Amino acid sequence: MRRKTTTVRIGEQLLSDEQPVMIQSMLNTPTMNVEACVEQAIRIIQAGGQLVRITAPGVKEAEKLKDIHTALQARGYTTPLSADIHFTPDAASVAARYVEKVRINPGNFADKRATFKQLSYTDAQYAAELEVLRKKFSDFLQVCREHHTAVRIGTNHGSLSDRILSRYGDTPAGMVESTLEYLRICQAENFNDVVISLKSSDCQVMVDAVRLLVEQMEQEGMSYPLHLGVTEAGEGEDGRIRSAVGIGTLLNEGIGDTIRVSLTEAPEAEIPVAQALADLCRHPEFEGNGASLKGIQTKPVIVADLSCLTVIDETVTASLGFIPGQPNDPVYGDRLHAGDKAPELIYTETLGPELTKLPEETRIIVPAELFDMAHVYNRNACPLYGVEDYLSASPATENEYRFVRLNDLQEWSTTLSERLKKEENTVIVLAFPVEYRLYRRAFRHLQQANLRNKILVQARLKGNDREWLKLSAASQTGGFFLDRLAWGIWLTASEVKDPCFTLELSRNILQSAGVRRYKAEFISCPGCGRTLFDLQGAVAQVKAAFGHLHTLKIAVMGCVVNGPGEMGDADYGYVGAGNGKVNLYKGRRVVRVAVPEAEAIEALRALIEQDLSHC
Repeated sequence: MRRKTTTVRIGEQLLSDEQPVMIQSMLNTPTMNVEACVEQAIRIIQAGGQLVRITAPGVKEAEKLKDIHTALQARGYTTPLSADIHFTPDAASVAARYVEKVRINPGNFADKRATFKQLSYTDAQYAAELEVLRKKFSDFLQVCREHHTAVRIGTNHGSLSDRILSRYGDTPAGMVESTLEYLRICQAENFNDVVISLKSSDCQVMVDAVRLLVEQMEQEGMSYPLHLGVTEAGEGEDGRIRSAVGIGTLLNEGIGDTIRVSLTEAPEAEIPVAQALADLCRHPEFEGNGASLKGIQTKPVIVADLSCLTVIDETVTASLGFIPGQPNDPVYGDRLHAGDKAPELIYTETLGPELTKLPEETRIIVPAELFDMAHVYNRNACPLYGVEDYLSASPATENEYRFVRLNDLQEWSTTLSERLKKEENTVIVLAFPVEYRLYRRAFRHLQQANLRNKILVQARLKGNDREWLKLSAASQTGGFFLDRLAWGIWLTASEVKDPCFTLELSRNILQSAGVRRYKAEFISCPGCGRTLFDLQGAVAQVKAAFGHLHTLKIAVMGCVVNGPGEMGDADYGYVGAGNGKVNLYKGRRVVRVAVPEAEAIEALRALIEQDLSHC
């Protein structure tokens, strides 16, 4: 069941909880080039896009929306268009005359461009800016009412106004208040064709902000539909998994009525990913104010599943991230050392001497019937029981680790609960069908039972379509790491028969959730008509040059709208400045301006190396 919303009309389409989740994307062609915009819009529509967004940086671009709209209709396309407006209320009012929906950003619609410097406002100054906001936005709503144009209030984490930052900081609460200021005006003006979005490149911030907004709207009697997206998600696998973690978590909780997957790729490539997420999250459960669960502060672990292997040798252990240490055993050879990416646990049904070489801190999980033999090879071996066998097993010793697998919540019993309370070192493995709602019910049940045992989320993925498996695992398990509920992740894909696939996927899910760091992190906007250089090419160059710096987060942005604000939590920024030039940032502070593109990578390298030399 989705969260109940009002119905919003966008052209000939209706948006509400009673309609399928609407899929949309955005053009990255210059708005003044009508033919290019029309052709790209058609590609998006033919791929399955149900709404097409177009940037309008100024009034002249807003006027061009009329020509784009007319040309599409002349070719038989009636899919609604949405104008994307920043900084220019006049452009928003012009666009509202020609398209079915207009997106405005509360951080820069009426407030001045954020300086991130003026963070002290008197009550009188704050009230004065609110009055300016009310007047400008009310005038805009009147234009929208006259032309039957819907409005999206699209709040971005990185572009909150100085006024909001002065009271709420750069927080989800600030995003929510920035949004509510506009929603209260909509209520006062009785304007109901409103859609909301709260976006961030950080999945945690995005999910927290949307949940908080839903809670606040319920308290204030609002039920506007929500658009979901992880902004600047990036490209390739990273962009897809980051989007799946953020968007999937909320869709599974019954929140979200339209989505966009923001990839630094051709816009039409976003559509099948978004549709897959909508399909994967088709069994939502909205819990309202009762949705919160108590998380734990811990660094999640990974189980590498080797059940598909009949031999474990040096090639296998090396592929998992274990490297030779100092020679210390004349019979078995080198003791292995766990590299930065090595899993903390290994599940295997195959025993052999290579297990003896594993580091002492690495635990081996084996079926209970193999436990005695496994102990011969590795003293850190731990048994995995089914519920019935666990209850009939002898009591565990004080420091003994055991694992008990639940395949269904119906296996739960008072007897099992009492046994687990006595044996807090026993880890509970939730091996349900891969559905967020089933895991979430289990977490709620276990918390109500007041258990202190650690919980592993095991996702036994079906099929061999790797792209589908990635989206499935990320969308159905990522939220439990955002909420710090799960102690670890265990992915199995029996039809893929490649343990490195599920291991790398586990790493990417934890990194997207912000709870582990295994590699350099790159965020990049998808590009739009404001983009001032070859964004996809720039992303490829930056990744190639700095991918080895696994402790850094680097942002690649197309224009000033997305930098510096939207990349505020990145260590460094690479931002297109037009005319073949790039601006370089350290955090939100610009350090080099108008660097020629041919020199920008080396300039960024010099900046990073200088900073690292001082560490």
